[in-house]
Amino acid sequence: MSDTHGDPRVERSRAQLTDALTTLLRTREPREISVSALCTEAGLSRPTFYQHFANLDEVAVAGIEGRFRHLRAELPEADGPETSYRLLLAWLIELDGERDAWQRTIGSGMAFSASRDAVEAWLVQQLAQHAPSATPPVLRYAAAGFLGAVRSWLLQDAGPDRPSAAELAASLVDVSARVLAPTVGTRSTLKT
Repeated sequence: MSDTHGDPRVERSRAQLTDALTTLLRTREPREISVSALCTEAGLSRPTFYQHFANLDEVAVAGIEGRFRHLRAELPEADGPETSYRLLLAWLIELDGERDAWQRTIGSGMAFSASRDAVEAWLVQQLAQHAPSATPPVLRYAAAGFLGAVRSWLLQDAGPDRPSAAELAASLVDVSARVLAPTVGTRSTLKT
């Protein structure tokens, strides 16, 4: 198998499929979306689909990863809490703008549960890069809590009790920093 990373045709096909999934999720429930329907929407064949993805969950994860790469590329070069906050805020604003589609993807129900699991695993990898001393259980805890908070926010009815994207982003960055930072006096740091 040849290396197709960076091949514009591969990237174009993958983008067509992720964009088509986003389009379908605006109007359909996940359980109503098939590989055939996705290929029709994308204007691609089923063999092309299977050259790039094994299932619909992989398409959903690729779409989320692509959005993060795009949003990160739009931010000025910097690293740290302020950059994390701005990236998270941009993502939350985008999620809120496409709330119905995202509720179908990472909201309730069993459809796309593998996507949620894959996004959580991907988030663990991202957090590990920013907190290399964090243990795997702490990283999984932080990722699951982060996604749980975002999911709850997406499912929450609009109103005065629903935080804005900026308020949620600030809370998530603060809590993530506390969870991932080494703390004195935890069981793992106490000597017996």
